[in-house]
Amino acid sequence: MIAIRVFATVGRYGNFTRAGQALGITQSAVSRHIATLESLAQLKLFERRGPTITLTPSGSQFYEAVRDAVATIELATQQMLQGQKNHERLIVRTSMPSFAMTVVVPMLGAFMESHSIQVDLITSLFAPQPQEEFDVLITRDLIIQGAESWELLREDLVCVGSPTMVAAHHAQALNNWPLIAAKSRPDAIPVWAVAKDISVDRLHVGAVYDHLFLAVAAAIGSAGLLVVPRVVVRDQLNNGTLVLADDEPVVSGATYLAYVNTQSRHVGPARDFCRWLKRMLRENAAATSDRLLRG
Repeated sequence: MIAIRVFATVGRYGNFTRAGQALGITQSAVSRHIATLESLAQLKLFERRGPTITLTPSGSQFYEAVRDAVATIELATQQMLQGQKNHERLIVRTSMPSFAMTVVVPMLGAFMESHSIQVDLITSLFAPQPQEEFDVLITRDLIIQGAESWELLREDLVCVGSPTMVAAHHAQALNNWPLIAAKSRPDAIPVWAVAKDISVDRLHVGAVYDHLFLAVAAAIGSAGLLVVPRVVVRDQLNNGTLVLADDEPVVSGATYLAYVNTQSRHVGPARDFCRWLKRMLRENAAATSDRLLRG
């Protein structure tokens, strides 16, 4: 079970060092657990290219099968150990699992440490019901009537790929680019294509992945070029595992919002979280833009 938890954490962070930090173990211990799991399964779960790792097709399939179960077990264990200390906890709900996984989760530790409060993060694509308990909703497509809202950011789309893939296709016409897609964001490619004055039926779309974070991993592995919200690939653009295939982003028209639940018993901490998240997103976006301008 420990090796599976380590595998799920590596899959979540896409990096052995960050996974070790999240688990409180060394990078070498992470590597040993992954090696043990690969030996037992007799399958290669990750492709290693220097500091960069990506899930293999077998690894992606296994990750999809175990990630929710591991998350459920971890959450149940935390709740059992911490009992009913609801006054010290903030429940954050989101309809954007890829955004939560790649952007929000890696930053939560800093918020919890600075605000002395625990944050439970849950994902659901459905609008919350009146009886459901949560403090903050992060979304781009759901609305809570009458609730206090915070505009986090306005979404722009970029086309990205591995440095090798972009170099191979950058000089070609856009309609000849080998694209990959995510079922969780079927609107991304059409919105981008319209802005680029390309007929959607002229595009070459190959593999389609269930979730955006899987498509990001595939793009890192040179499976194709990916149209994706820039905020989701901020870290990859910063570390160079992904680069822009097209220098001009496309404004999608979507806005990421945070709502404070009108029934929340923790309105003050909920507002603090929204204020903090908005500031962090703006600061990180500015840092990424500066780095890209510097080349």
